[in-house]
Amino acid sequence: MSTFKNLFCAAIVSSMIGSTALAETITWNVGYINAAGSSYVETIKTVPERISKATNGRLKIELYDTLVAGPDQPAAVRDGSLDATFAVGPWLSAEAPLLNVGMLPGLLTDVPTYHKLLDPYIRGAVAKVWQEKYNARQLATGVFELQCVISKEPLLTVEGFKGKKVRVHNNSAADLMLQVGAAPTAVPFGEIVPALQRGIVDVVMTSVGTANGIGFSSVAKNVSIWNIGAVITWSFVVNEDVWNKLPADLKPLVEQEFRKIEDEHFANNAAFNAKNVEMLKKSGMDVTFVPQAEIDRLFSPEHIKPVYDSWYALNDKSGTDGRAMVKKIQELKKQL
Repeated sequence: MSTFKNLFCAAIVSSMIGSTALAETITWNVGYINAAGSSYVETIKTVPERISKATNGRLKIELYDTLVAGPDQPAAVRDGSLDATFAVGPWLSAEAPLLNVGMLPGLLTDVPTYHKLLDPYIRGAVAKVWQEKYNARQLATGVFELQCVISKEPLLTVEGFKGKKVRVHNNSAADLMLQVGAAPTAVPFGEIVPALQRGIVDVVMTSVGTANGIGFSSVAKNVSIWNIGAVITWSFVVNEDVWNKLPADLKPLVEQEFRKIEDEHFANNAAFNAKNVEMLKKSGMDVTFVPQAEIDRLFSPEHIKPVYDSWYALNDKSGTDGRAMVKKIQELKKQL
């Protein structure tokens, strides 16, 4: 009887230990940039609750926007000081240019086209870069909303850029501005409103969501949609070693939920754009969609060839084949 009782108690203790192990909460410290008002942030805010629910509380996402500076977050994931990040493409324009193919003028001119080409090709190409350069696994990707140009004076012709100091958010936009006689100027995200207000820059490139979120209407009244950098991407990536430590039964749950988050993010893109354009108008800003003929002038061969050449050179330096990627995207677009 004593032996039976000992075995029975041992079984209960073993069961309790197993249940505790199964219920153990894993926490990922995740970086992001607090681009208030953007669809990027609106999507990110839903992630902790959704992942907790999908994993029955076993995986906890802790979001930090100041733990590591935005541009340094991908490297922090690589070296393990951050578990994961919602990495913004422009941060990596120079060191991982392939991630920013959506910023090339005239190649991917709208989000629906980019979304259609994700799984036939772009997702895999981008995931390979994350794996090889950052020891990171990509679980989701997304885009910022409609890109716009904000200025104190109307800016509706190609000639209007000449001589202007333009805040840009990626290398391709900087190269394009050089071709039309502007002076591309780097300004940290958190300083772009006062930079425009004080004349440090004359023009700011950003998204319609962030334009609302950080209050541009208080310093400028003109918004023009030029389709420069039409597809500004972000990716949720997690350190590969951190991912490998996740229990096997959780991995498919996490992958599936992040894909649902991504799908909903893209599905909401058009409505988010429309809502924010109306919000800009209601705040007193004049919003103008630049005629396609003028955009075609901006994207003329003499302007964009140096942009592509510069991007190809960055890819050569990075060890990626930019020319092959552009060719493949052009081929896939013809099949749509």
